[in-house]
Amino acid sequence: MKKLPGTLRAAVWWWAALAVAAAGFGAASIGNAQIAPAADRTGLVALAVVLGLLGALVGYGAWQLSRGRLAGRGLLTTFGLIGGLPLLARGPRLTVLAAGLLIGVVMLWLPPSLTYFKEQSREARARRKAERAATRPPTRRP
Repeated sequence: MKKLPGTLRAAVWWWAALAVAAAGFGAASIGNAQIAPAADRTGLVALAVVLGLLGALVGYGAWQLSRGRLAGRGLLTTFGLIGGLPLLARGPRLTVLAAGLLIGVVMLWLPPSLTYFKEQSREARARRKAERAATRPPTRRP
């Protein structure tokens, strides 16, 4: 396996930090649920579960990325775009979170990262093309 370029090593640390932050906010939400009135506990516990799952998902993507897997880049790009772009329109308070997600996505698509994943992308494309050809019915020619 080739050594990860600097942009991908930085992206691994960036996404790992975002995963830890999400898990940390989930833990803080559980702590707040303990001191909140009974009527507010359900929402705080639900928030903690969602943040914990998001932290686990991003952590898994960062782990895949650290192993040099194309699937990690795809997962983190999808999560970053789906999470980051809508947050830009939600006002200035969430802009920092949106910027954090989008900066992580940009790091995954810088030229050294593209060069690193080029061969894996070609193999994946060839595999998908072969699968489509295998499922396509044969054509008859007169």
